[in-house]
Amino acid sequence: MKRNNKGFTLVEFVFVVLTCVIIIGGVFGWVNNIVELTRCDFKAPYKTEVIRIVGIIPPVGAIVGWMELEDK
Repeated sequence: MKRNNKGFTLVEFVFVVLTCVIIIGGVFGWVNNIVELTRCDFKAPYKTEVIRIVGIIPPVGAIVGWMELEDK
């Protein structure tokens, strides 16, 4: 007897959706980090600028882009 396996199981579907959400959220975070870096004043103290520059590295930027850092 031949089984007809079409489509996803519920677990596979949830995994795919969560993976897509994490990837899209990471991309938006990285882009937001770049935008916030362009808005920095580059005057002492340089804490915010250093964190944003390190955030250019994609995995770091995906997290840093969602952080609210004050440029004092």
